[in-house]
Amino acid sequence: MNFTNVKLIMSREIRDQFRDRRTLFMIFVLPVLLYPLLGMSFMQISQFMQMQTSQVLVVGAENLPSEPPLFGPNKRFHESLFSRPKEVDQLELHFARDEPGAKETSDSTTFEQACKTALRDVEQGKYDAALLFPPDFDEKLENVRQAIENQAKGLKPDPNNKTANHFKVPSPQVIYTTANERSPTASNRLAGVLGRWSEKVGQNNLSAGGVPLSAAKPFIIEADDRADNTGQEGVALWSKLFPVLLLIWAMTGAFYPAVDLCAGEKERGTLETLLCSPAERSEIVIGKLFTVMVFSMITAALNLATLGLTGWLVASKIPGMAPPPPMAAVWAGIALVPVAALFSALCLALAAFAKSTKEGQYYLMPLLLVTMPLAIMPMSSAVELNLGTSLIPITGVVLLLRSALEGNYLEALQYSPIVIVITLVCCMLSIRWAIDQFNSESVLFRESEQLDMGLWLRHLSRDRGPTPTVAMAMFCGVIILVARFFMTLV
Repeated sequence: MNFTNVKLIMSREIRDQFRDRRTLFMIFVLPVLLYPLLGMSFMQISQFMQMQTSQVLVVGAENLPSEPPLFGPNKRFHESLFSRPKEVDQLELHFARDEPGAKETSDSTTFEQACKTALRDVEQGKYDAALLFPPDFDEKLENVRQAIENQAKGLKPDPNNKTANHFKVPSPQVIYTTANERSPTASNRLAGVLGRWSEKVGQNNLSAGGVPLSAAKPFIIEADDRADNTGQEGVALWSKLFPVLLLIWAMTGAFYPAVDLCAGEKERGTLETLLCSPAERSEIVIGKLFTVMVFSMITAALNLATLGLTGWLVASKIPGMAPPPPMAAVWAGIALVPVAALFSALCLALAAFAKSTKEGQYYLMPLLLVTMPLAIMPMSSAVELNLGTSLIPITGVVLLLRSALEGNYLEALQYSPIVIVITLVCCMLSIRWAIDQFNSESVLFRESEQLDMGLWLRHLSRDRGPTPTVAMAMFCGVIILVARFFMTLV
């Protein structure tokens, strides 16, 4: 192989690609604009979700005890039930007793009517949620507290008061609907407030029985996050996000230049001139491969760099979110070279098979359908790097990169030879496939084809061989898997 010819072909292809505005936009402009816009949108949505006020209808508020207080002034929940004072304004309360024509809900019949009205209002979207307190709720709470106090004094309970004997209190009910996006948010907020209020009621009962409050919580669990000392704070999120984005952008950055270098040259009529040059077909493929790799690596690197910068800025504004670790750039750069080589060879072979750029773009979806499950599967915490997963192409690379980002260097070092060998074998097979595509005149210069089902079926029946081809075997295997999937659901 003459590397001078490879260098000349690579230089020619890079110059041609830099003349393409679409390629320059995908590589340089899109990464700079995409992630800052996504980060700004994420921050705006987060602030909007925090500022959005939930409309809650309260039925039976007059059935509550005065201590501990559930409601404060200005028709809001009491401030002591929130960890932050600003959270009080996130729940705007509307009391059923204040509605026009409303009556006290201490009566069971009136309460049932109020409940039906509340159900209808929530379903129609008038309120995000409804909070219902049954009649005599305060009396039953007081009966339980009195029973606990009498038991602590050694008094026998009143046999006629069955509610106090069994310590049974009807539970408040929260009504919401998943048909409205705001309603589950209101339900979650109500659950937190009611949970803290229930704890205060329990503390009052313990005090009535002469039991110290420390008996309910004899100890407090202290958590010590050691990620601060190791520099790995918040790395779990980025260790799952960076490898997947690395693969996606490496593939995207390789696909469009490959289609333009192969199918595009067929349309422009310049491929024949290149094939008539003294360069061998393998040299042409390697030159184009290096060109596609350059654009694949630049695209992935710029996208990851912009994502890291945006993540660092967003993390500084949102509490509880950590910026990406600095070592992510080092490990991503190491993994980028074999990943870019693999996807560049695959995209080059697919682009050589396509007879036009329009047909070449159709091949992106099948490539994504094959690649995405292998890239997304390692995002699950149940999938770990071991001997079995390291043998899976692409999945092994993602898991190896995730282990390195998480600081599990011993585990990454143990399985890195297997992942490297598997990735190199896949790269060599992909390059061999691309070279075979360029050596086949019927592939490079095939004309437009029209599908006739009758002729195709007669061809399969008349020209079938004694054994099925590889394509037929793979197609049969896919049909069996699809049929098995649907049969398991029946």
